[in-house]
Amino acid sequence: MKPLTDQCLQMVLQEMRFLKRKELYAKYPAIRNQEERTGYRLNEMMISQRLTKYEIYVDGLEIVINNYPEDKTKKCGVRMTNKRRGPRCIDKSIDIDPDEAAEKWVTYILNRPNTRIQNLYLFSESPICILKCDEPMSVINIFMYVESELPEGSGRSSWVETTAPVKYLETKRVSNDDTMKAALMVSIREDVHIDGKILSEWQANRISSTSPFPLEEVVTYCTGIAESGRPIGFHCQSFFKDAYIENSTIDWLAEKLNARKTSWDERLVVVYSSWTIRNFRKCFTIPLDDASELNVHGNFLIRSTDLIIEVNAKGTAIDRDEFLNETFKCSSIICCLNELLLLLL
Repeated sequence: MKPLTDQCLQMVLQEMRFLKRKELYAKYPAIRNQEERTGYRLNEMMISQRLTKYEIYVDGLEIVINNYPEDKTKKCGVRMTNKRRGPRCIDKSIDIDPDEAAEKWVTYILNRPNTRIQNLYLFSESPICILKCDEPMSVINIFMYVESELPEGSGRSSWVETTAPVKYLETKRVSNDDTMKAALMVSIREDVHIDGKILSEWQANRISSTSPFPLEEVVTYCTGIAESGRPIGFHCQSFFKDAYIENSTIDWLAEKLNARKTSWDERLVVVYSSWTIRNFRKCFTIPLDDASELNVHGNFLIRSTDLIIEVNAKGTAIDRDEFLNETFKCSSIICCLNELLLLLL
């Protein structure tokens, strides 16, 4: 049987599981050069840093690095555990600092062309170890729980440089990180301050947040969205910082933004009948272009704190005056019908 060509070997290695590749790497020296030049296809990778302890998880392999080596003459202890084959551990003491050891491990795994990660988790105050990765990678979903901005002089615009926008970003902070800005879908977790100006620079088409939105930042955010524009279908859902917002709040926001006061028609269909209940609530509208408009509303009728900011086709929201006229007409018709009914009786 002829040996595989370099191109075929590269294709085979790319599709292998991480641990299987490492097993073949150890057994067959002939493939090592090619293996070290071939990017990984990882389902899950996690990097966690707490003080001088690092935890790195790569598709079943857990690496724990700390400053408590078994050999006290060394600087660093490393424990590797194969999670796929039960609690099989290897402990080793090495003579480099934990920070440097973590950096070497991370760059060894990620500094390869065409690396792709399905789910990347970052849990750290400042994951310095990832900044040495010069090779951009493809990341599908990223869970970025990083607590600090990029260090000055790093020469980077993001903690993780990617070849294309990530499909889903989960984070607990709003920052100027380029990877965050380019994500297609965003979920902001935990109770953090939302900077409306920075968030308006994020290009995600769907944003959900469990962090409260201060009124002043809502004004800043809507101003930024109106200036930069968003496609029809854009949807941002959060809630107001002040509990139980009064119905007049939407009008206050409209005046601050010089927006049109409108009504939002939410049609509720009763499942077991043909009835459709029309639930009108206050809204304000900012025109974006000839075909679209920015609408801001919430479920104020039940004293909720819901906040919905979305882009719809032009004319989706109804002018408040037009809505009142329609309501008056309906009331007049009902009165006439009641009078006729009385005459018949």
